[in-house]
Amino acid sequence: MSAPILGLALPSAADARAKIAALRMRQRISALHPHITTTAAFVSATGKVTAPKIHPTWEEFVLVPMDLTHLQSTSSQITNLGEHISSHHPDLKVTVAQPIGPAPALLNIVDSRLRLATHRAHSQEIDALVLSAPDGGDKRGAAMLSRMSRLWSQHHHLPARLATHGVQTRGIADVVTDLRREGRRHIAVGSLWVCEDSATREHDRRARAAGAEVVGAPVGDDAHLAAWAFQRYCSAALGMVASPEDSVPE
Repeated sequence: MSAPILGLALPSAADARAKIAALRMRQRISALHPHITTTAAFVSATGKVTAPKIHPTWEEFVLVPMDLTHLQSTSSQITNLGEHISSHHPDLKVTVAQPIGPAPALLNIVDSRLRLATHRAHSQEIDALVLSAPDGGDKRGAAMLSRMSRLWSQHHHLPARLATHGVQTRGIADVVTDLRREGRRHIAVGSLWVCEDSATREHDRRARAAGAEVVGAPVGDDAHLAAWAFQRYCSAALGMVASPEDSVPE
């Protein structure tokens, strides 16, 4: 029996840049594990689903949520995607893996994207940071996001705030506005969004309109992200339950 198919489920619209990021992550996985067939699906912030093309010879399929806010539970959009694939392909055994989730190790990637944005903006000084995520995640994810914000502040010796985007949470414009009221004028926004799409572009526009000086790019294609996705795939394929703290290095 062949290995299960690895399907990356990206929280993004199927925009050109998101497709490129997905392709590059798939290429990273295939380069290290050529026996694994990969594909990608997209779930936008509006709930629009772009399901992968399923080959009729496939028998098992592991859907890996590239979700950087949920640690324990899977978002309803990903659950719906798994059910959609199962209903349209009843002979295919579909398993949804544990989400990638937030972890302190992600801050290294966020910093890398932010350094490049700071250089391009010719910014000479940063006096406040905002860690921005597409949503507040589940209970454990929210706790980890808060911890990451504190660690980021301690690392850079700057005030850092968390911005999440939901009905009952504070979005990027509110957080940046509050920092400016506190007298901060050189605000940098680090992104925990996965791929660039229309939602991230609107997020960036709101951040700058509120007064952010620098806005980092989404996490996008990264070797660590691809490696964590493969770990989640292996755990699901083997029927194991992996602890997020054990699977994702800090």
